[in-house]
Amino acid sequence: MSQQNQLDPLEKLLSIDGIQSECDATLKAIDELMWDRTVRRHQESLIPYTRRIAGFATAALDGAQMPKDPTMEPEVSPMGSLSDQGLLITAEADLQTLAFKTEPLKVLARLHTFVSTDEDRGKPRTSNEVSDPLRLSSLPPHEVLQERLAQLVDLILHSKAPAILIAAIAHAELATLRPFTQGSYLVARSSTRLILASRDVDPGGLVMSEYGAFLQGRPAYVKALTGYMLGTQAGMLAWIQWQGNAIRQGIEMAKQLAEMADTNK
Repeated sequence: MSQQNQLDPLEKLLSIDGIQSECDATLKAIDELMWDRTVRRHQESLIPYTRRIAGFATAALDGAQMPKDPTMEPEVSPMGSLSDQGLLITAEADLQTLAFKTEPLKVLARLHTFVSTDEDRGKPRTSNEVSDPLRLSSLPPHEVLQERLAQLVDLILHSKAPAILIAAIAHAELATLRPFTQGSYLVARSSTRLILASRDVDPGGLVMSEYGAFLQGRPAYVKALTGYMLGTQAGMLAWIQWQGNAIRQGIEMAKQLAEMADTNK
């Protein structure tokens, strides 16, 4: 699929009633965060702190515990190892923004090396056996992965649609494709961070969409992804709204942290 020869496929989604307004509202919320004086005053200290919250939150969606104090190190246990993976992949995503602008698939593969120790780490699966903590149905066969990932890369690199929409579609595609035998959801959620940063919407990674996703809960997450997989207009809208809510709830948390820092200074 070449963007030079075909219309941007995401343009059709923008014609669905409610999607453009959802993207606009979410972008407005991000812009308000970027220009918030309290946030800007504490941005240097906020970024590493919000990154840890996001890392713990993305792991929690896969079954780990969300700690009350994100400065604490994960415990030595299987769930602690999952939290470690969430922290590592989130931190690495923030370091890979520049590379993601030109080689998104290579960056996603690199992120996967932080969540897998198997020989196939960083490589798309070659079977239909996956670790699936969300228990989604309808796993696409591994034979379609190469084509679907190539289409996704084309969208990420060339789509002129709003960054919010690109991020939502990339997240959903990676989550529903489950391109790796394990850790696909961690990679999928990190793609939102990468796209918003690489498109200069949230260059510092303050948004914490991972935490907003955690606040909405796993059942709502699974329901939204299931709706996306149906491919109906209602399902697509519900997914875009879920992603927008995740971003906006992450933004509210970032603002609260900035206000707390201002009070305690």
